[in-house]
Amino acid sequence: MALNRRQFLSGVAAATAIAGFDPIGGRWIPVAEAKKNKPIPPLEGELVTDPSSLEAYSTDAGNIVYGTPNAVLRPASVADIQKMVRYCADNRICVAARGQAHSTHGHSLATLMIDMGTLDAIHSIDAGEADVDAGATWKDLLHLTVPQGLTPPVLTGFTGLSFGGTLSMGGISSSFDRGAQIDHVYELEVVTGNGDIVRCSDTKNRDLFNGVLGGLGQYGIITRAVVELVPALPRALNFQLIYLDDQSMFRDLWKLLRRNEFDDVFNMWVPSPMGPGFMSVLNAVKYYDPAQPPNQAHLLRDLEHVAPMMQVADTTFLEYALRVDAAVDGFKAAGMWDDVMHPWFDVFLPGRTVEHYVREVMPTLTPEDVGEAGFFLLFPQRRSRFKRPSLRLPQDEWIFLFDILTAAPTPGYDAAYADRMMRRNRRLFDKARLHGGYRYPIGSLDFARVDWVHHLGPQLPEHNKLKARYDKKKILTPGIDI
Repeated sequence: MALNRRQFLSGVAAATAIAGFDPIGGRWIPVAEAKKNKPIPPLEGELVTDPSSLEAYSTDAGNIVYGTPNAVLRPASVADIQKMVRYCADNRICVAARGQAHSTHGHSLATLMIDMGTLDAIHSIDAGEADVDAGATWKDLLHLTVPQGLTPPVLTGFTGLSFGGTLSMGGISSSFDRGAQIDHVYELEVVTGNGDIVRCSDTKNRDLFNGVLGGLGQYGIITRAVVELVPALPRALNFQLIYLDDQSMFRDLWKLLRRNEFDDVFNMWVPSPMGPGFMSVLNAVKYYDPAQPPNQAHLLRDLEHVAPMMQVADTTFLEYALRVDAAVDGFKAAGMWDDVMHPWFDVFLPGRTVEHYVREVMPTLTPEDVGEAGFFLLFPQRRSRFKRPSLRLPQDEWIFLFDILTAAPTPGYDAAYADRMMRRNRRLFDKARLHGGYRYPIGSLDFARVDWVHHLGPQLPEHNKLKARYDKKKILTPGIDI
């Protein structure tokens, strides 16, 4: 499906019962016309084609790119996905999996969309691992594992995301010394673009395993995963340290990273009470058992924050893990999330240039660049903890994910606002690339062929090899526009 990233596109959807697809006319055809075309295989689930239902699948969390699919598969089994992917490959129909649709630039849009939410079972939880369907969410798993004293080692800030979604993207957290979620997967079940069901791991079909983890849906659709679990301490102590300048924040941030005494460390920028601009709120989080409470004075020794402004939140581990989910629920209840445009900007920066980049960029940002329901975030990460090659990252001892999670002031599509934010994102990305940065592709950014060639770099031959082997007809996940 051709996607114009500035305009709404209406797909062709038949309201009658369908039996096949006309690849020349680009439409699903009713039973009466099906004799000339290969029929749709029998399915346990449902193939939806009525316009009112399809409209709900016409965009994602960004509300910037629109493209109504021709049909949506609500599978009842992995076999349904396999059958329809094979059918799509035979007819050269583009197809994409859709989890929670939390990316922001039309990544999950395609002629046929597969709604993974109907496959959301959590099959088993053992001492060191969980076996889950790709449509289940990390939040679903947390509610079951935390009462057992277990948690995935890496959690995204917002946990209401599907396993298939974050494992296809990477899955970055504020836990700075554990890598990404894709670094804590033992095994996957994948439906390739050729329509084969393949089990893969570090010891079995390793090329597909490494390719799919962080591979942006280009080689296969993750349908099931076995992920790592680790012990979860009962409580989380979150120190919110306030800084009136970024120089002192960075000095303390580097100090905390090198000490490695906290579990999570990340920075937020919020509007400054002193006037125009933003001030830093450095979050330093320690998980603990109430029987052995942490020594707060020791943890905060020799820091430069404005001590009288510090805030401390002492919560259960689960409350801390779900803090962003609670905030998003609040925004939704206030009408400030659904149908709101989210032109997010997300880029990885090497530690050697991050301060210079922040010093150049932050003074140029205004309240419009974040919005009332948005965030500025900085996540430090130890580079050596990342193992999967598909997630493209700078080379440095430390890397930083810089996020501008912009939210529009009101619901609805605003073309002028979208144009301003897209031009901003491009300007900030070009600057980041000069600083050795790489895109984290959850955000909104127009990427040309030359951009992808630069992004993939030495991984490009492997990308082409995997595409030729596992998605021969090149039907998978066209929305990201590689």
